[in-house]
Amino acid sequence: MEISLKNKIDVDELYKKMQEGNKQLLIFPPPSFSMMQGGLIEAAVDNAVGSLSLLSAPVNITRNIETKFVKAVTLETTHIYVHARLCEQRKKRLTFEVTVQDENGEIFTKSKVINFIV
Repeated sequence: MEISLKNKIDVDELYKKMQEGNKQLLIFPPPSFSMMQGGLIEAAVDNAVGSLSLLSAPVNITRNIETKFVKAVTLETTHIYVHARLCEQRKKRLTFEVTVQDENGEIFTKSKVINFIV
């Protein structure tokens, strides 16, 4: 695949155009970059459940992850702890409850994960 140079974006020019007529200043990078992103937290949840699920049942796969974000993980947070537990097993369906928290027990997310036994 070849990338066309005529579609190249000049970031400085784009920033200036976005600022024109805008009373609020845009901040680059956005403040969300100083916090752990939701995708990384979801990966931590999936990794914890994956290990636990293989100890709990035959080979299985993640079917669904439903997460409620309670509080942002900031740069001041040095460690996160992922607590997962198997709540229910019905036929080929496993249900896990997961929390992500800091060393003081402050909760960042609560998740419900559904896995299917292959």
